[in-house]
Amino acid sequence: MGYIAQESNGARSTYNAVTIAGNKRFSHGLQFTTNYTFAKNLSDAQGYNPTAFGTQAGGTVSDIYNINLDYGNVSFTHRSRFLSTFLYELPFGRKGMFLNKANGLVDAVIGGWQLSGVMLFQTGPFLTVVAPGADPAGNNSENTSGAGRADIVPGVPLYPANQSVADWINPAAFVKPASNIGRIGDSPVGAVIGPGTQAVSLSLFKSFTIREKARLQIGGAAANAFNHPNYAVPGNLSIGTSGFGSIINVQSQETAARVRSWSPAD
Repeated sequence: MGYIAQESNGARSTYNAVTIAGNKRFSHGLQFTTNYTFAKNLSDAQGYNPTAFGTQAGGTVSDIYNINLDYGNVSFTHRSRFLSTFLYELPFGRKGMFLNKANGLVDAVIGGWQLSGVMLFQTGPFLTVVAPGADPAGNNSENTSGAGRADIVPGVPLYPANQSVADWINPAAFVKPASNIGRIGDSPVGAVIGPGTQAVSLSLFKSFTIREKARLQIGGAAANAFNHPNYAVPGNLSIGTSGFGSIINVQSQETAARVRSWSPAD
């Protein structure tokens, strides 16, 4: 699917994506919903240094006479995203494939457990490198609009060979442009990609019938069950400054460190 939009602030946006979805209704103890999206979202509505989705007013532009100079990847659009939810009845006990001849006591312990989960895998958001204190266009932009985009160094990898949270972006790939050279910084909007997300959240529950109108449910849940580290974007994208390209935070609680809980409920 795809669309091209002309916004009221004069900006333009182009979105193209391929989505693959699969669903399975509950049968044989399993149901799931899965979808994968590969998207390319380009716009100049956010201006020279987008940090979020553009508002109706748009962003601060590099050149009011040529806003197309800021046309690039939309911030926080993930190029590739996989999301799946599922529910699975474990095949143990009298209703399952295994130990289906168990006595009542054993069946009460091993039978009737349900495993559910959410799996999320996605690439990171697009980020723009800026150069504070530079005024390449000679229009006092460093004072009127803040740091403009840096220059990109051709042929230099955007990421260090040993990428880490301390060095997510290769500082040698960008440079502060000289002032008064009649142009803006030539590094693209959304030139680099931040950390992606890999999170699997699981829940395991079992229900007991105590009497006709009373049931007891016990179970446990773990957000980011495999404790995969999911880091936030670098806090400093200003080339030539201390801490450039370093990451000091993690993503939201649901995708950060593993969180476990175990609780009975009536």
